[in-house]
Amino acid sequence: MDGDDQRVPVFFVSHARPDHADQAQPPQDRYRHVKRFYDDLTANVNELIGSSSGQVAGFVDLAQAGGARWDRQVLRAAGTCQVLVCLLSTDYLFGSEWCPREWDVFTRRHVVRRATGEPDREETAILLVRWARVLRPLPKAVAEINRFTPLGLPQADVAAYEDNGILGLIRTRNDDVYDAVVWKLAMHIQQLHHNYLVEPSVPDGIEGLRTTFAEEDG
Repeated sequence: MDGDDQRVPVFFVSHARPDHADQAQPPQDRYRHVKRFYDDLTANVNELIGSSSGQVAGFVDLAQAGGARWDRQVLRAAGTCQVLVCLLSTDYLFGSEWCPREWDVFTRRHVVRRATGEPDREETAILLVRWARVLRPLPKAVAEINRFTPLGLPQADVAAYEDNGILGLIRTRNDDVYDAVVWKLAMHIQQLHHNYLVEPSVPDGIEGLRTTFAEEDG
């Protein structure tokens, strides 16, 4: 399976689907802010990389867990996408079994430079995005990767993102900063996609995948 296959996503938005989520609330309501972010990011990435080829820009799971078919869909996306966009929150890091699984699938894959075909052991192609403020120490595996910063924006805008996260920008209706941050993120995805190929590797199932980031600390 080729990393440039038009059927595979350029980026995968990994977000918290907590095990204790209110099942009575429809997923489209529970994750409406994630969907807005995903739709905006997808539109921007399509503008930057071009959508005429038919390549799928992104993937996000907004459904409730359940069934082998659902598992395969998520695992295939995590095992073929070129950039993993992680929406960091307390639930993401400490309240979901699926987020560590998606991380595990992606980090097992090999990253190579497109220009040379040589492995790049320094690049992870993971973008850590502040979704909501996290006060607990980050797990070691996450803390070792630099978090996304929207370089080139006014310092006040960067500070608004750093303090509030994407979700905070949405909830406080700080739309100008939100739009600018999402655009900068799309540009970063474009750059990673242009420079690197993350070789596909799709697991047969969820068995053996990590279910907590704490397991990474060793």
